[in-house]
Amino acid sequence: MMEDLLIKYIVGEADEQERKQLESWLAADPGNRSSYERVKTIWEHSKLPGAATIPDVDAAWQRFKVKRAAVEAAPEVTMTLGKGGRQWKKISMAAAAVLIVLSGFLLYWNTPVKYETLAQSEIVTLPDHSVITLNNNSKLSYSRSFNKKERVVKLEGEGFFDVAKNPGKPFLIHVEDVDVMVLGTSFNVRSTNALTEVSVETGIVKVTKGKEIYTLRANEKLVISKTNVPARVGKIENKLYQYYRTNVFVCDGTPLQELINCLSDAYGVTIKVENPLLKRQHLTSKYPKTDSVQNILEKVALTLSARLEKQGDTYVFK
Repeated sequence: MMEDLLIKYIVGEADEQERKQLESWLAADPGNRSSYERVKTIWEHSKLPGAATIPDVDAAWQRFKVKRAAVEAAPEVTMTLGKGGRQWKKISMAAAAVLIVLSGFLLYWNTPVKYETLAQSEIVTLPDHSVITLNNNSKLSYSRSFNKKERVVKLEGEGFFDVAKNPGKPFLIHVEDVDVMVLGTSFNVRSTNALTEVSVETGIVKVTKGKEIYTLRANEKLVISKTNVPARVGKIENKLYQYYRTNVFVCDGTPLQELINCLSDAYGVTIKVENPLLKRQHLTSKYPKTDSVQNILEKVALTLSARLEKQGDTYVFK
């Protein structure tokens, strides 16, 4: 337990209670202070110039303990150098611990922190107190040096960002070949195989793709196609994108196809519209996400006087 706390204290991951506990332990015995200094020295020498990431402290410390146990169980060796056969003094394998620990921390410093959602959304709080709500089937990663000099994250899928204000450290999101930069605001980013979409609720967001720069303000949306279709900026026309935070699908004059696309993403199902007249229909209603997709589609069919069929795993409006 104390060993785990020691590493957390050195890397600045210990909370206030843990810091007080360790400081009391250090003050209790000079030997404790010596142990702390040895570990700290190994840690400092293990740093790589320009290293950008620090992974999970507990995982790294577990690797350290396994390697150290192997070192302490190893026999002593004698080294003979020079023509005269002059011997160095015996050096225990424990003296090689620094080299072993160094190799372990090469991996430690180069593993980013990662979050991945599957069937459900997840709320992630970053070290700067920014809060990110990840939609299902999404990934977020960032360096554990995050917020030391800069705030940079990588997103795959969809997430809503409520970014803590810090004018001295802009918040940067890498989404494939698109960069989104803010100082402090709230906005949604969605990336699919076909497009990247940024919807701003508050503040100002700057989006960069290659040489193109777009500035978005509250209630504006940018859609960047992954084909040759020009990017477009417009007003946010509906709040459907909020469903994974609010657990409600809100339609306000929303085209049927937009609701279908949203339901397909949310429930992982295929929905088709065979009646061309239905594709022109708009909906104004609210559908709780706690309902099954079939219940929601049946309500939509009733509203539009349409017929809904289930063909295998596919729902079809006729």
